[in-house]
Amino acid sequence: MEGGDAGDQGECGDGEAPLTRSFMEQLFGALGGDFATLKQEIEAEVKELKQEDVELGQRVDTLEQAQDAREEELDCHKRELLTLQDKNQELKYQIKDLENRLRRSNIRIKGVPSQAN
Repeated sequence: MEGGDAGDQGECGDGEAPLTRSFMEQLFGALGGDFATLKQEIEAEVKELKQEDVELGQRVDTLEQAQDAREEELDCHKRELLTLQDKNQELKYQIKDLENRLRRSNIRIKGVPSQAN
Protein backbone atom coordinates (compact mmCIF):
# COMPACT_ATOMS: atom_id res chain seq x y z
CA MET A 1 0.00 0.00 0.00
CA GLU A 2 2.82 2.36 0.68
CA GLY A 3 4.03 2.06 -2.88
CA GLY A 4 0.55 2.89 -4.15
CA ASP A 5 0.27 5.81 -1.82
CA ALA A 6 3.51 7.29 -3.03
CA GLY A 7 2.40 6.99 -6.65
CA ASP A 8 -0.93 8.61 -5.94
CA GLN A 9 0.71 11.42 -4.09
CA GLY A 10 3.00 12.21 -7.01
CA GLU A 11 0.15 12.54 -9.50
CA CYS A 12 -2.66 14.13 -7.53
CA GLY A 13 -1.37 14.52 -3.99
CA ASP A 14 -2.52 17.21 -1.66
CA GLY A 15 -1.04 20.08 -3.65
CA GLU A 16 2.52 18.89 -3.02
CA ALA A 17 3.19 17.57 -6.54
CA PRO A 18 6.82 17.94 -7.57
CA LEU A 19 7.43 20.96 -9.79
CA THR A 20 8.79 19.69 -13.04
CA ARG A 21 10.57 21.77 -15.63
CA SER A 22 7.71 21.40 -18.11
CA PHE A 23 5.14 22.36 -15.48
CA MET A 24 7.18 25.44 -14.55
CA GLU A 25 7.49 26.39 -18.22
CA GLN A 26 3.72 26.08 -18.61
CA LEU A 27 3.19 28.32 -15.58
CA PHE A 28 5.65 30.92 -16.82
CA GLY A 29 4.13 30.72 -20.30
CA ALA A 30 0.64 31.34 -18.92
CA LEU A 31 1.89 34.12 -16.67
CA GLY A 32 3.90 35.60 -19.51
CA GLY A 33 0.77 35.77 -21.65
CA ASP A 34 -1.13 37.39 -18.79
CA PHE A 35 1.69 39.86 -18.23
CA ALA A 36 1.84 40.67 -21.93
CA THR A 37 -1.91 41.32 -21.97
CA LEU A 38 -1.67 43.48 -18.85
CA LYS A 39 1.29 45.35 -20.33
CA GLN A 40 -0.67 46.08 -23.52
CA GLU A 41 -3.67 47.27 -21.51
CA ILE A 42 -1.49 49.50 -19.35
CA GLU A 43 0.32 50.91 -22.40
CA ALA A 44 -3.04 51.65 -24.05
CA GLU A 45 -4.26 53.41 -20.89
CA VAL A 46 -1.03 55.40 -20.61
CA LYS A 47 -1.31 56.42 -24.27
CA GLU A 48 -4.92 57.51 -23.71
CA LEU A 49 -3.96 59.46 -20.59
CA LYS A 50 -1.12 61.18 -22.47
CA GLN A 51 -3.55 62.17 -25.23
CA GLU A 52 -6.00 63.52 -22.65
CA ASP A 53 -3.14 65.43 -21.03
CA VAL A 54 -2.21 67.00 -24.37
CA GLU A 55 -5.84 67.94 -25.04
CA LEU A 56 -6.24 69.41 -21.56
CA GLY A 57 -3.01 71.35 -22.01
CA GLN A 58 -4.34 72.81 -25.26
CA ARG A 59 -7.62 73.73 -23.58
CA VAL A 60 -5.76 75.39 -20.70
CA ASP A 61 -3.60 77.34 -23.18
CA THR A 62 -6.72 78.50 -25.02
CA LEU A 63 -8.37 79.56 -21.77
CA GLU A 64 -5.25 81.39 -20.62
CA GLN A 65 -5.05 83.28 -23.92
CA ALA A 66 -8.72 84.21 -23.64
CA GLN A 67 -8.20 85.33 -20.05
CA ASP A 68 -5.20 87.45 -21.05
CA ALA A 69 -7.29 89.08 -23.78
CA ARG A 70 -10.10 89.80 -21.29
CA GLU A 71 -7.64 91.27 -18.80
CA GLU A 72 -6.21 93.57 -21.48
CA GLU A 73 -9.74 94.57 -22.45
CA LEU A 74 -10.61 95.21 -18.80
CA ASP A 75 -7.50 97.37 -18.35
CA CYS A 76 -8.49 99.34 -21.44
CA HIS A 77 -12.01 99.85 -20.06
CA LYS A 78 -10.62 100.95 -16.70
CA ARG A 79 -8.42 103.57 -18.38
CA GLU A 80 -11.36 104.72 -20.48
CA LEU A 81 -13.56 104.94 -17.37
CA LEU A 82 -10.96 107.05 -15.55
CA THR A 83 -10.71 109.35 -18.58
CA LEU A 84 -14.50 109.72 -18.72
CA GLN A 85 -14.69 110.38 -14.97
CA ASP A 86 -12.06 113.10 -15.29
CA LYS A 87 -13.90 114.63 -18.25
CA ASN A 88 -17.20 114.45 -16.33
CA GLN A 89 -15.61 116.23 -13.35
CA GLU A 90 -14.20 118.90 -15.67
CA LEU A 91 -17.61 119.43 -17.30
CA LYS A 92 -19.29 119.74 -13.88
CA TYR A 93 -16.73 122.36 -12.92
CA GLN A 94 -17.37 124.27 -16.17
CA ILE A 95 -21.16 124.16 -15.62
CA LYS A 96 -20.78 125.45 -12.07
CA ASP A 97 -18.46 128.21 -13.30
CA LEU A 98 -20.90 129.22 -16.04
CA GLU A 99 -23.81 129.26 -13.58
CA ASN A 100 -21.82 131.49 -11.22
CA ARG A 101 -20.89 133.87 -14.04
CA LEU A 102 -24.53 133.98 -15.16
CA ARG A 103 -25.67 134.89 -11.65
CA ARG A 104 -23.14 137.71 -11.45
CA SER A 105 -24.64 139.24 -14.58
CA ASN A 106 -28.17 139.27 -13.14
CA ILE A 107 -29.36 142.65 -11.90
CA ARG A 108 -31.72 142.83 -8.99
CA ILE A 109 -33.85 145.88 -8.52
CA LYS A 110 -35.47 146.08 -5.14
CA GLY A 111 -39.01 147.32 -4.82
CA VAL A 112 -40.09 146.50 -8.36
CA PRO A 113 -42.42 143.51 -8.76
CA SER A 114 -40.95 140.69 -10.85
CA GLN A 115 -44.10 140.29 -12.96
CA ALA A 116 -45.04 142.77 -15.65
CA ASN A 117 -48.71 143.76 -15.88
